[in-house]
Amino acid sequence: MKKNWLYCTLVAIPLMSGLTACNNEDDPNPNPNPEPTTTYGAYIVNTGSGNNYGSIQWFDKANQTITGDLYKAQNGKDLGDLQDLCIYGSKMYAVSTQSSKVEVLDLNGKLLKSIPMNTAEEKPMNPRYAVGAEGFVFITAYDGTVSRLDTLSQEITGSVEVGAYPEALTYVDGKLYVNISGYGSGDKVAVVDVKSWTKTPDITVKLNPYTVIFDGKDGYVYVVSNGNYAGTPTLPEEQWIYQTLQRIDVRTNQVEDVCNATYAAKKGDNIYVLYAEYYLPERNSCFVYNVKTKEKKEFIDIEDIPSPGGIAVDPVSEDVYIINQPYGSLNDVYIYSKEGQFKKKIETGNYTTNIRFLAE
Repeated sequence: MKKNWLYCTLVAIPLMSGLTACNNEDDPNPNPNPEPTTTYGAYIVNTGSGNNYGSIQWFDKANQTITGDLYKAQNGKDLGDLQDLCIYGSKMYAVSTQSSKVEVLDLNGKLLKSIPMNTAEEKPMNPRYAVGAEGFVFITAYDGTVSRLDTLSQEITGSVEVGAYPEALTYVDGKLYVNISGYGSGDKVAVVDVKSWTKTPDITVKLNPYTVIFDGKDGYVYVVSNGNYAGTPTLPEEQWIYQTLQRIDVRTNQVEDVCNATYAAKKGDNIYVLYAEYYLPERNSCFVYNVKTKEKKEFIDIEDIPSPGGIAVDPVSEDVYIINQPYGSLNDVYIYSKEGQFKKKIETGNYTTNIRFLAE
């Protein structure tokens, strides 16, 4: 993998340092979620393996170039493990599960503060995912909690218990929606009222909600449940639970199935879907689902992505980024237009799991 440190130092710093309009922490906006008009690029989140080789790369959209590891270039050391990356205001929040920490970075990857995530008994909480809203970053952890990090003081100011093994989460209209995986045995989405900082009744979904939950910006929260590895040879077919995208009506908490999905990303009325059942490769596909017409059409030939590992959509151009995640080697990201036309392939790091766009 090329390590383009010159580009990282000379180009990325002046570009990102000027991005202050999206700083919700310092300048509260009466319209906190305006539609972006410019995408500057994307941060590539490489989880690594175990406690090692996690990294953050920057894909510059204008120049169509990708850096090596921003964190190492800025701080002169390795990040270690990396589970998630939250971009909020003028900062990034790098979440490390095995190291049980959240590191606060500027938009160039410079370390500003490292926050240990430990219980009152000084045991590791093992944080997982993060989302920013209302001047806070909310962080799930395997001790069964969501913590609240104040973005001004950079201190943890509270936590609330939500259930066993919480994973990905999203924020909608004053509430957090949190996938409760139960380490594969859960079937709930927990709901936390942010103002009162209390948990409200759970919402029942299909088995094992995990990495995918997002605000559809249409009155629904969308969540993928991973099921029980349908097709497992030792599991009778009548017990198979397929990977499924569902949506939750935020007014009524009613849940309805949308389609089979492993990974999904939404822009407007279109949901871009990767469906890849490990034991049932003949069912695998990559398609677009329109939430209004409920029509489904092929986006690309799934055989073009031999090891599907994630999907994301540029919030402005609607370019679609698809992760190819071959085991034991560096990963790739394939970029397509919204019509499915191939545009570019970029080599990424070890175990690429997320793509976070920087747009305003």
